[in-house]
Amino acid sequence: MRDIINDFKLHIDLAVEARDLARGTKDVEVEGVEEIIENLEHLKITTIKILDQKGASKVGKPVGTYITIESPPLKIVDPYVNDEVIQAVAKSMSTLTAGKLNPGDLVLMVGLGNWRATPDALGPKFIQYSPITRQYHKFAPDALVEDMRPVCGISPGVLGITGLETFEVIKGTLDNVKPKLLVAVDALAAQNVDRIGTTIQMSDTGIQPGAGVGNARHALTEEELGVPVIAIGCPTIVSASIIAVQAIKQFCQQSGAMYNESVAGESINSILSRFGGSLAVTPKEIDDIIENTARTMAMGVAQSLFPGISREQLELYTT
Repeated sequence: MRDIINDFKLHIDLAVEARDLARGTKDVEVEGVEEIIENLEHLKITTIKILDQKGASKVGKPVGTYITIESPPLKIVDPYVNDEVIQAVAKSMSTLTAGKLNPGDLVLMVGLGNWRATPDALGPKFIQYSPITRQYHKFAPDALVEDMRPVCGISPGVLGITGLETFEVIKGTLDNVKPKLLVAVDALAAQNVDRIGTTIQMSDTGIQPGAGVGNARHALTEEELGVPVIAIGCPTIVSASIIAVQAIKQFCQQSGAMYNESVAGESINSILSRFGGSLAVTPKEIDDIIENTARTMAMGVAQSLFPGISREQLELYTT
C-alpha cells in the first residue's frame, strides 16, 4: 500500500491512516506518538498525539493532537446516533480549544471547498448550518441569547471560481476582523472506502486545502496566520487507485493467486493514465452524506462555542 500511495503521490489526510501506515504490520506504537481509544455505544474516538519531531517525521503529520470520531451509522440519518456524534464533536472541540479561547472571544469559521462540486461542498454547507452572531452584537444585541459569543463565517470558494487564493482571503479577513480562533472545515480524502461519511477528524495543527486531491494550496496554520487554527474534516472521496489495489488483493486472497504489488501498480497506472494518473471516487449518495455530516459537525462545534444554549435556540442563528 505504501508503494501505491507513493507512486500515485496520494496525500494522507487522516492521522489514523498515516499512523497505521507508519506502524506497518508491527503492533508497536510509533516512537513519538501516543494513542488513546474510547469506545462508546455507536462510535469510536481515537486521539493521536504526535509528541515530537521524530514522531512527526515518521507519521508525516505536524506535532499536535488529532481526534478521530468513527461511526459507521453516521451515514444513516438516525437522530440518536447523530446526538452521540454531536456530543463527541463538542467534547473534542472543547479539548482542542482548552486554554486558547475565553468566553466572549470572537471566532471565525471558514468553510473551505467548492460549493459547485458536491463532494467538496462540506465546508460551505458547514457555514450554512452554523450559528452566526457577530452582526447581532453590533446591530441588534437584544436579539441574542444571553452569553452568546460573536461568531462569523465565510466560504472563500476556490481559486478556479474566485481567482483568489484561499489563504489571501482568510488572511485579509483575519487582519480586519481579528478573531481569537479560526475553525477551518474541509472535505478530506480517505485511503479506505469505509471511511467516507463515517469519520470526522479534528486537530489543532491547521489544514492544507486541496492536499487530498493533489492540489495543495497555502497551509492554514497558526504559524502562518498568527491565530490558533482548529481543522475539522470528513472524508468524501477515495482514490480509484486505492480501490483498485484493495480489489486486486482481495481477489488474490480469495482465488489463491499470487499478489504482485509492482505488477498491480503498473496495471492500475496504465488505466488511470488517461485521467492524468489520478481519479477520485465518491458514492452516489454523497448529497445526503454532505448534508447530514455538515449539520452534525456544525451543531457539535456550536454546542462547544455556545455552552448551555439549547439546540433549538442555536438553530435560530444559522444562515
